[in-house]
Amino acid sequence: MVRYIHDLGKESRLSIIYILLQNRSKKELADELEVSPALITKYLKGITHPSDEIIKKCIEISNEEEYKQIIDIIISDLSSAVEELINDIDAEYILQNESLKKLYNYLNKIYNQEYSTSSTFV
Repeated sequence: MVRYIHDLGKESRLSIIYILLQNRSKKELADELEVSPALITKYLKGITHPSDEIIKKCIEISNEEEYKQIIDIIISDLSSAVEELINDIDAEYILQNESLKKLYNYLNKIYNQEYSTSSTFV
C-alpha cells in the first residue's frame, strides 16, 4: 500500500468519506466502495475507520473536485506531521538530516518549476 495513505490519521480518513458523501447517498457510496451501507454508518459514528484499501478506492472513484479536496486533506495531514516532528527536534539535527534535505530540495524544485511556467503579470 502507498505510504502516504497508510500514514493518514483517523480524522483525515473520515473527512475523505464526508467529501464523497456530499454528492452520494450512503448506499451509493457503499456500492462504489464495494462495502455495506452499515460499514459507512460505522465510519460516520467513529466505531471504525476506513482502511488503506478503502481510502485508495475513495481516491479512485472521486471526481475531479473531490480528488482535489482529498489530496488537500492528505497533504495537510502529512505536512502537519512533519511540522510537529520539526518542532519537537533540535534544529541542529534538522539541518544535518539527509531525508529532510531531499524533501526540501524536492519541494524547491517543484515550486521553481511552478513559478517558471506560470504566466504572472507584474
